[in-house]
Amino acid sequence: MRLVVFYLILLVAQGFLSSLLAPIPAPDLFLLAVLTLLWRIQPWQLVLVAYGVGLLQDVVGSGVLGAHAFALAAAALAGSMVRAQLSNTGVLERVLVVFVASLGKWAVMLGVVVWLSGGALGLGRAAMVGLVESVLTVAAGVLVLPWSAALLERSRVLQKELL
Repeated sequence: MRLVVFYLILLVAQGFLSSLLAPIPAPDLFLLAVLTLLWRIQPWQLVLVAYGVGLLQDVVGSGVLGAHAFALAAAALAGSMVRAQLSNTGVLERVLVVFVASLGKWAVMLGVVVWLSGGALGLGRAAMVGLVESVLTVAAGVLVLPWSAALLERSRVLQKELL
């Protein structure tokens, strides 16, 4: 039950922060929600979950259906590759995982922007949005990931031994 409340808080906080920081992009709490499961489930499962969360983000945010889904799946894949090399013990490891996942997300998102616009018209502005959002997402990840790790440790849900 605590995990459900945690993810609902992230969903509400995403909407609240997006409205509060209106001209500036808010941190991507959907990405952080996916990364909370990084140390709990297999990488292929994480990519599927990330795609589903991205579809939810597209539906809730009235975006291009599938754009965030594809980008979050790439972010999960990038985060999984870094996670395989690190442990979940320190702040720097978590910051690095969030940073690389954010880079993976925006590499795909910039490709989607180019594909949908038919050229590199909005690429500079999208890159600036990506930079600001990535910095804020890394900062938010310092707070959210330890909180989720504590919640997941207390619950018996999503233990690797049970999956």
